[in-house]
Amino acid sequence: MNIKINLVLVVALFAVSTSSIIARFLPEVSSIVISLWRLVFASIAVWLYSFFKPQNKINKQNIIPFVLSGFFLGLHFVCFYQAVKLTSIANATLLGITAPMFTLLIERFVFKRKFKKIVFIGFIVALIGTIMITSLNFSLTTNSEIGKLFGLSAALCIAFVYLLANKIRTDTSTVSYTRLLYLIAAMLLFIIAYANGENIFVLNKSDFLWLLALGFIPTILGHSLLYYGIKFTSPTIIASVPLGEPVIASILAWMIFLEKVPFITLAGGVLILFGVYLIIVNSPRAHLSENY
Repeated sequence: MNIKINLVLVVALFAVSTSSIIARFLPEVSSIVISLWRLVFASIAVWLYSFFKPQNKINKQNIIPFVLSGFFLGLHFVCFYQAVKLTSIANATLLGITAPMFTLLIERFVFKRKFKKIVFIGFIVALIGTIMITSLNFSLTTNSEIGKLFGLSAALCIAFVYLLANKIRTDTSTVSYTRLLYLIAAMLLFIIAYANGENIFVLNKSDFLWLLALGFIPTILGHSLLYYGIKFTSPTIIASVPLGEPVIASILAWMIFLEKVPFITLAGGVLILFGVYLIIVNSPRAHLSENY
C-alpha cells in the first residue's frame, strides 16, 4: 500500500505542477476564461463520477460557506493565471504557495488560536523569501511587479478557501465538497466573464484542448489524487506535496520556454519552501493546505 500511495503522490505532484505550464500555451485567452473552463471541465468530471457513485447531501448550513469558497477559489485561479501571464512561472508558483502564511495570520489574530514558536519562525523565514522575490517593489510600473502582486493575491484567496473548508469538510465528503465547490466557482466566474464582455466560446480548437487538459491533469489527476491519498497517509504529508510544484514547474519552464530562474528568485524560493514547510509540519491545522 505504501508503494501505491507514494506513486499516487508522485503523479499528483507532477500533475499539479503542469498548471502554469499549460496556461502558457493560452496566451490569447484571458485568465478569467482559463479559470472558468478549467472549473467547468473539472466540475463535469466530478459530477459524472458522483452519478455512478451517489454522494451524501450537503448540509444547508454550509450553503453560504460554499458560495464564499467558490468565489475565492475562482478568484484564486484568475489571480494565479494572471500572475503566470505577467511574471515568471517561478515567481507565480513560489508566491502562490505562501497561502499558509495568510492562514496563520488570520487564525492567530482573528480567531486567536495559539501556535508553536517554530511556526512563527517558519513564517518569518518564508516572509524573508517573499520579500527577496518581490523586493517590496510593488510600484506597479512593470508587468512583472504586477504579476507578483497577483501571485500573492492568489495565495490570499486560496487561504480563505482553506479556512472555509475547515467548516465545510467536517460533515462533507471529498467528492461532495469538490463537485459543488467547482460548480459554484464556475457559475460565479461565468457571471463575471459575461459582465466583463469576455468571449467565453470564441476560442480555437487547440485552446479547448489545453483548457480540457487543465481541467483533467492538474485538477482531477492532481487535486483529486491528493484527496484520495489523504485516506491512507497523514495530512502533513499530503500538505507538503504541493511544495514541490515551484521546483518542477520552474524546471519545465526552463526546458520548454527557456525561462531562466534568477539567483534572487532561487534564494528566496528556498526560504519560502522551507518556511512554509515549517508552518505546515508544526501547525495543528496542517490539513488546511491539502487543497492547493
